[in-house]
Amino acid sequence: MIKRLAPLFLLFLLSLFTLYLIFLSVVSISIGLANTDTRGFWMPISCGLLILCLTIFLIRLIIYIFKQMKPKDGYPNI
Repeated sequence: MIKRLAPLFLLFLLSLFTLYLIFLSVVSISIGLANTDTRGFWMPISCGLLILCLTIFLIRLIIYIFKQMKPKDGYPNI
């Protein structure tokens, strides 16, 4: 039972962290786009895009963990 709950808890925490990072990147990009008349407006846009790109790796990790949790049923090919 603990072997089943630990990956679920890890998935839950990684999902919350991923949602937070996506929210942070969207807010950063929107702030940059709202202030295009000021100097350095590109900095929040580029930081938001970088965070969004790094979040893709977290999503891939979540998918990998989820696939590992599935029971491996079936018979080996003989």
